[in-house]
Amino acid sequence: MSRHPNSSSASTRKAEARAPQRRAIHGGSSTRVPMVFDPGAVAAPAAASSAPRSTWRSTVVGFSIGFGVVLAFAMKWLMGYQIDSAQQRQEQHKAMRAAAVRCYELTSNSAINACLKDIEAKSVQAAR
Repeated sequence: MSRHPNSSSASTRKAEARAPQRRAIHGGSSTRVPMVFDPGAVAAPAAASSAPRSTWRSTVVGFSIGFGVVLAFAMKWLMGYQIDSAQQRQEQHKAMRAAAVRCYELTSNSAINACLKDIEAKSVQAAR
């Protein structure tokens, strides 16, 4: 006697249950009329069933991430621009201070004042 006495009868029941489906799919003799399109015979594509559906939340999250990336690049550009502008201003101030030192080497007060006014006028024009 075998360990599973119903195993042979269970396998025959499974084979009988599969037989009508097999005949219906392949056009064999069956009691029902085969349809032109049988959705049971066609397997659903795996990619369509596993792809997540887009919701408004995922749209908001995607937009937020994109906006964050754009904002980070804008801040990077702005910081670079400000650093470059600050360096140019420092160079201009350094040149003005050097010119002012040369003005104070002059002998008369009127020459010193005229030189300082000239430097101030040039610095205003350079700032524009």
